[in-house]
Amino acid sequence: MKVIRLEPYGYCAGVENAINIALETKKNNADRNVCVLGMLVHNQDALQTLTKNGIKTIYQEGKTLEELVDLIPDNSIVILTAHGHSKEIEDKILDRHLEFVDATCPFVKQSMGVILHSSVKGKDIFYIGKKGHPEASASISISDKVHLIDFSNPIIPNIASDEPLVISQTTFSKKEVEHIVNSIKEKYPKAIIKNGVCHASDLRQSAIENLDEDVDLIYVVGGKNSNNTQTLLRIAKNKFPNAKVIPIEKDLEIKRRDLEGLSLIAISSGASTPKEVTNRVYFRIELLCN
Repeated sequence: MKVIRLEPYGYCAGVENAINIALETKKNNADRNVCVLGMLVHNQDALQTLTKNGIKTIYQEGKTLEELVDLIPDNSIVILTAHGHSKEIEDKILDRHLEFVDATCPFVKQSMGVILHSSVKGKDIFYIGKKGHPEASASISISDKVHLIDFSNPIIPNIASDEPLVISQTTFSKKEVEHIVNSIKEKYPKAIIKNGVCHASDLRQSAIENLDEDVDLIYVVGGKNSNNTQTLLRIAKNKFPNAKVIPIEKDLEIKRRDLEGLSLIAISSGASTPKEVTNRVYFRIELLCN
């Protein structure tokens, strides 16, 4: 039996940057309370690393970032997550006389910069994203010229302009948003299409697309709340309908019975999954099979 780790794996540059910013901030402020507003990245192992280093995550299911700001202890330094945030969040933090450090992914910043530039010029923007996802929420907060097209229920809005800018959340796949883009172009033939998918997500998606057709099992390793991981899962299921495709967060979820009689197993992992987690999955499979 052959087991392969699809490359790249481990943190993408944006996630690694965010974690390093948080750890460095705590190192330089050992006597201060350093906390993250929301989930810095959507991966439990990464969040545990922060906790072990004395960095608290301010997060409650169902609460908005605006509501979470009220839960931050006084005199804290606040890390803003890799997904981006609204100007209103910064203002509310400053109103509480707190400091903040921006750990937004550079690619997300670039995408939001395109949106801001276009909105300032008076253009309407169609943003294809997941409703409620922090990156989508941050992007549509930039201007009332930004219209969310929810990926799971894509409704194309009516606008006066015939040349809207179209851009997507960074964690989707180009193929997945293609049918939405085509629907937009049918209604607005002059729409300007910008690629919003980040390079890290694109590489991981391509690794699955280029995988050997004879694969028997694909483990997709990543957090349940990670949109880029869920995208990999959908791609794997669509590309290989006859293979077993199993989402896991850690190696202990692997079951021996799933490995029996297989020839080729592939391991794909999300951009916020630590390299050590993917390696543990690999070695666990090797251990159970031998």
